[in-house]
Amino acid sequence: MDKHASLALLLVLLTAAPGLAGRPEPGEFTAELNGLKHWYKVSGKGPVCLMPSPPWGVSSDLYFRTLKPMERYFTVVYLDSRGCGRSDKPKTTKEYTWDLLADDLEALRVHLQQDKVWLMGHSEGGNEVVHYACRRPEQVAGLILFASSAAVGPADDLAAFARAMKRKDEPWFPEVFKLIVSGPPKTDADMAAGMEKMLPAYWAKPERIEKFKADFAAATMSAAAAAARQDSGRMHFDLTQQLAKVTSPALIVVGDRDDACPPYMSRDLHLGLSRSKLFVLEDCGHFPWLEQAKEFEAQLPKFMQAIGVPE
Repeated sequence: MDKHASLALLLVLLTAAPGLAGRPEPGEFTAELNGLKHWYKVSGKGPVCLMPSPPWGVSSDLYFRTLKPMERYFTVVYLDSRGCGRSDKPKTTKEYTWDLLADDLEALRVHLQQDKVWLMGHSEGGNEVVHYACRRPEQVAGLILFASSAAVGPADDLAAFARAMKRKDEPWFPEVFKLIVSGPPKTDADMAAGMEKMLPAYWAKPERIEKFKADFAAATMSAAAAAARQDSGRMHFDLTQQLAKVTSPALIVVGDRDDACPPYMSRDLHLGLSRSKLFVLEDCGHFPWLEQAKEFEAQLPKFMQAIGVPE
């Protein structure tokens, strides 16, 4: 076999072999994962990085509209989690467990023919990523975790309520308090309207939201997925003792004034993940890459280099 034929054969083998298929093409796609049609969008360059939307009911739109800085480092695969956005809803609200959500990520990895993947997540989407990493550490190339946690219990719920009450004198608080005590939304429209009113509670300085209103408005909401958070037993969990299994590098990003996923949760992740870097942004709430965008983008190259991802 001559040199040219050998090279051609090698190219065919590399293209066909699972895990060696290269990066997926950019665009919007659907795939059947665990019996449900899932929507995903591919954008960026570099290693493949899966990013599920937070499974409590929001679509990926906010993330692919605002996380362009991460696309300089990764080919990001934004996934509408089951029951969210353009992905199919399971038949019952009990089919949104952490195990099933992690299985969806695994099915997407296999569908994309990747041996290992980076994973990125924000808030409950980050918690989903941590569940996957603890179950399948051998498939994880690395983690990017925004405002995430490895454990949430009843005491954390009480602490969150106490943190909310400290802001009771702010003008937006009465509307937010009504939503907190009213229970889960009944319709998608109710949920969208409620989330718009809730947004100030997630920011250190609510006046900063204005610049990103269109990005938040672009995301759709699923009341069924919101109800499933409790029905599927996903409210409380503890992965603290399992973090040692995860030996891949991780970047953990959190705002110092995040009342939803406070800094102590990110510090616990940092202590449990052996190769992690912790990036705390000051005067910042639950959306650090937005509320402190300039500082985030200025410091990002240093942190990415520290975990082995050059631009």
